[in-house]
Amino acid sequence: MTEKDLIQKTKAALDHKRLEPENLFLFHLLDFNFIYGENEQTCTVECPVTEPMLNPIGTVHGGIYTYIADTAMGHLNFKFKDAPYVALELKTSYFKTVSDGKIFATARYSKNGYKVAFLECVITNEQNETLCVTSGTFYRYEKK
Repeated sequence: MTEKDLIQKTKAALDHKRLEPENLFLFHLLDFNFIYGENEQTCTVECPVTEPMLNPIGTVHGGIYTYIADTAMGHLNFKFKDAPYVALELKTSYFKTVSDGKIFATARYSKNGYKVAFLECVITNEQNETLCVTSGTFYRYEKK
C-alpha cells in the first residue's frame, strides 16, 4: 500500500464515519463488511487483510484479530438484543495467522442471557481454517 493509497483510504473512511453500528472510522478504514444470520443469530465480519493490520513480521497482529472478534460479538448484540451490551471480558486463543487474503469472524451466542451474555467468535481464512477463537462475556448496559 502506497502512502497515497493510505491517505485516500483514510480520507474516505473519515468521510463515511458516523458514531453508530457498522459506521465507525476503523470499520471503514479496514473495509469491514457485516453479514447477519437471522435464523442462526450470527454476525460475520468479513474483511481483506491489509497492510495496516500487519505486525513487524508481516502477519496479522493478534490485537487486530481480537478487535475484529469484539466487533463481531458487539454487533451480534446490537442486532439481536433490545439494549446495549458492553464487554466484561475477552479471551483469544490463536492457532494460525495469515498475511493476505480475506478473514471471516463469525460470532454466535454460547449462552444468551438477559443481564449477561456469553459469546464466541471464530475467525477463519478463505480456506475455512480456524485462525483464532475469542470468547466474550457481555453485560447489559443500562444508563442510570
